[in-house]
Amino acid sequence: MTRTILLTGLTLLAWTAPTAAQARPADLLLVNGRVYTPSGWREAVAVRNGTIVAVGSTAVVSRLGAAGTRRVDLGGKTVLPGLFDMHVHPMMAGNGAEGICRIAQGVTAEDLLRVVAGCVASVGPGNWVTGGQWQAVSMGTTPITRQTLDAISPGNPVMLFDISGHSIWVNSRALERAGIRHDTPNPEGGIIERTPDGEPTGVLRETATALVMQQVPPPSAEANVAALKSGLELMLARGITGLTDAMVLRDAVEAYGTLADRGQLLQTVRGCLAYSTAGRRIPGFEEILARRSAVSRPNFHLDCVKVFADGVPTESHTAAMLEPYADQQPNAPARGMLLIDPKEINPAVAAWDRMGLTVLFHAAGDGAVRAAIDAIAFARRANGGRGPRHQVGHSTFIARADLARARRLNLTIEFSPYLWAPSPINDDIIKAIGPERIERVWPIREGFASGALVVAGSDWAVV
Repeated sequence: MTRTILLTGLTLLAWTAPTAAQARPADLLLVNGRVYTPSGWREAVAVRNGTIVAVGSTAVVSRLGAAGTRRVDLGGKTVLPGLFDMHVHPMMAGNGAEGICRIAQGVTAEDLLRVVAGCVASVGPGNWVTGGQWQAVSMGTTPITRQTLDAISPGNPVMLFDISGHSIWVNSRALERAGIRHDTPNPEGGIIERTPDGEPTGVLRETATALVMQQVPPPSAEANVAALKSGLELMLARGITGLTDAMVLRDAVEAYGTLADRGQLLQTVRGCLAYSTAGRRIPGFEEILARRSAVSRPNFHLDCVKVFADGVPTESHTAAMLEPYADQQPNAPARGMLLIDPKEINPAVAAWDRMGLTVLFHAAGDGAVRAAIDAIAFARRANGGRGPRHQVGHSTFIARADLARARRLNLTIEFSPYLWAPSPINDDIIKAIGPERIERVWPIREGFASGALVVAGSDWAVV
């Protein structure tokens, strides 16, 4: 049994003993414990209406008790403030990340195909097999093609996400279900990789993934609620009492509302409503945004918009870079893919800024980071500098000149510690970017030195 208690969903009012202004009785007293504070250890905490109103000795804090106050004797247990994850995807985690076929990161091609073959054998004939994650450098000489998957699954459609979640690898049956042939054009913001004679290889990037994904039967509403609850409980067990859900769609908004109404949403959550995914506007965005007050709850706040500025800087070349990638990829754009049009996104960010909405950008390449910061600069010029503190997420590569703008524009630079070396995805990034530029990947020290607000987001369960 753990001997640590985490304070969940509470607002800090004071780390001091009670004053006359705090004389009203508390709802909850935690006494006779070891309470960690920025100024040292204390014994007790008083809480009123979800707010910490006093921290101090048991004798002094107990003065805020009354007949109706709940008193918990900690018996020497430790009380710690909860952690806040600034970029996470709990419903995705609860749903088993990208599917039921779980592949350990960095496994060999032989092991990957063995696991997938077992997944195929476990489902009925013709049923979908979905899962992940794969990465290009771990496959060695084994081709990442539909034929490789056809050999282990000729009858069942197979869809496997890569380690970034921005690309999928499918077999011929999945391509057939999606109607993808040699003459199928690339969707805007996506790539259908092809052989020299134009045949789809079985790898799809960014918006092209939707051509297959929309063929997979979605989980039920109750399955989404169960998945979200599972992901949140796992986070809470590790001390995460607040979070920014970095991409919520209608199903997640509904699931959060259901959990809150059942009294089962224990964390404080900021939801970022997805405006676009891989550059494509999401249907229903405006309608949900207009109802944000109605769908929010006391501890679920739909006051954030998620914008994908680019993809990822792997062999896919979908992250937008200021300079060309170092490797040679026949199906990949030389400088990546910028998935936002400044003429559209700049006034949109200014409008959201006026509405008091925080904008969270996915921006991995330095070209996308620049475009995101340009959009925030546009909003500041239009509305002044007192709007929300918008967040540039991931910031895998960022030019020094753009990092220097962050403090002046009152924005947040977010880095992703789970993606730092050593990590399987880094092998793909190093190969794609080259040894020179990789020396400035995730420039954390420069971020702090710039005076900007620098935060961390896990991006779980993507990586």
